Amino acid sequence: MQSSTSQRARWSSLWTLTWPQILTLLVQFGIGLTDVWAAGHIGPDIQASIGLIAQCNMVLMTIGIATGNGAVAAVSQSLGAGRDQRARRFVGLVLFAGLGAGILLACLGGIFQAELLALMRTPEHLLPSAALFLEISLWSLPGQYLLTISTSVLRSARIVLLPLGVMLLAGAANIWGDLAFGLGWWGFPRYGAAGLAWASLGSILLGAVILLVIIRRAGFLRRDALPPLRWARRGGGYLLRVGLPALGTSVLWQTGFVLVLIITMTLPHDGVGALAGLTVGMRIEAVIFLPAVACQMAVAVLVGQSLGRGDRAEAQRVAYAMLLFAVLGMGLLTVILWFLRHDLAAMMSPDPAVREETVHYLVFNFLSAPVMVANLVLVGVFIGAGATRYSMWSYLISVWCVRLPLSWWLGHKVMDSSSGVYWAMIISQIVQFAQLFWTLLYADWKRYALTGRAS
Repeated sequence: MQSSTSQRARWSSLWTLTWPQILTLLVQFGIGLTDVWAAGHIGPDIQASIGLIAQCNMVLMTIGIATGNGAVAAVSQSLGAGRDQRARRFVGLVLFAGLGAGILLACLGGIFQAELLALMRTPEHLLPSAALFLEISLWSLPGQYLLTISTSVLRSARIVLLPLGVMLLAGAANIWGDLAFGLGWWGFPRYGAAGLAWASLGSILLGAVILLVIIRRAGFLRRDALPPLRWARRGGGYLLRVGLPALGTSVLWQTGFVLVLIITMTLPHDGVGALAGLTVGMRIEAVIFLPAVACQMAVAVLVGQSLGRGDRAEAQRVAYAMLLFAVLGMGLLTVILWFLRHDLAAMMSPDPAVREETVHYLVFNFLSAPVMVANLVLVGVFIGAGATRYSMWSYLISVWCVRLPLSWWLGHKVMDSSSGVYWAMIISQIVQFAQLFWTLLYADWKRYALTGRAS
């Protein structure tokens, strides 16, 4: 009876933590989609500039995402152990560090703004609008860091509905600002690109402020949230042990992604068409796999809290349960979407050649879906345990030692087509799964938890 009860509680926790994350990610995607849609109604140059600066912003946000991963590990484990003061100190530490990093990067970006635009190979005709979006994006960077880290902190405490509500409010404000001040709807002055940029800044700051208020009311920002210097050195050391490999993972993935695009673009036959199809296919993929990313976020919290309680066996059981939950759920979804792949491609592009290449990519993507989802969940397991170095090594080997050389060899030498790149993608994901699953079964990944540290 106890076993059955604990299983029901485990499945309930998985679902309760996962579905709000799915909706939150969908809202974030909807905000980005609205920005691009509104920019398209202003002009193609504005739309291109938003896409260009979005890529730059992803790079600038890597430290914030890594800090958020550290927060999930440290705060969830501390709460699981019943160490409330330690949790508050970690919250104060990550918020202070994140705000400082955001301000520092914003200042450095402002100083080297022209160099950043040159590094991104910004075309001459895009410079005015790209410079505007970059400048406002840099101003919003501290707010983006606080937004990301605050969401991670609340998720670690299993507070997921309030951040969802905040994201809905901020998203509504951003969309309203896009339409009112970007496009001039409802009689408001039309500011074009500037209206879109300021709408994004305002919604980010609104969300960050509200989340900080929620964190304070949840009891995480008391006077003892600013730890003594000696404790900060020890706690900061743990955050670095978690955050630096997470940062390395992001860098390895982002740079590897860019190189895959270059390999695809330089294919012997119709590389540009293949690149267009790959780009559109990845946009569809980004929406479809939002539930898998939400599963990754949820399992990190549950594993962290289990290890905080010292229940290593439960952490292992949670990992297995989420693997089963995510793979079966996403497997069912991809079976349904398999029959809609032509319709999905037609929605994204009117060009027949691009649609054909998009369908081609989706075939490989759907075939690899179970392995891809399993990898995301396993990365989440190691985030919760603070064992992010395993994830970093898996990306180094699977992407840099397998996917990139195999993409070039199969795509350029063996198949002379994008199929070689896509087969390399599947093979690298299988290699990554083998690494991560072996680690889950046989490595002592639970030893990286906070038990006995930074009290």
